[in-house]
Amino acid sequence: MVPVIIYWGSVILLAVWLVWNVLFSIKFLASGERGNLWGFMLLNIFALIFGILVQWAFADNGFIKWALASSSQKVVQTPWLYINNWINVVLIVLQFFLGWIRSPKTAK
Repeated sequence: MVPVIIYWGSVILLAVWLVWNVLFSIKFLASGERGNLWGFMLLNIFALIFGILVQWAFADNGFIKWALASSSQKVVQTPWLYINNWINVVLIVLQFFLGWIRSPKTAK
């Protein structure tokens, strides 16, 4: 039961972070504060690492049985975590390019 709670808690946490991130990215793009997108990009990298670790830990590799001393060898994964991670990858790339601030040209 504990592995299922940890898995779904992680999925919900990452989904809420994704929604929060998209809303603030749109806000910063609309207001012209493009430099803030790089801050969210760095936080997305940490969220992606967390998502990949959750995917690995709850895969069929025996980690759950070892770490949590659980009788359930594997937690059934849903595609939500995979989709979330791929959306996160796309957001990282978009935020990298959209957050690029061109330096002002100097007067001649």
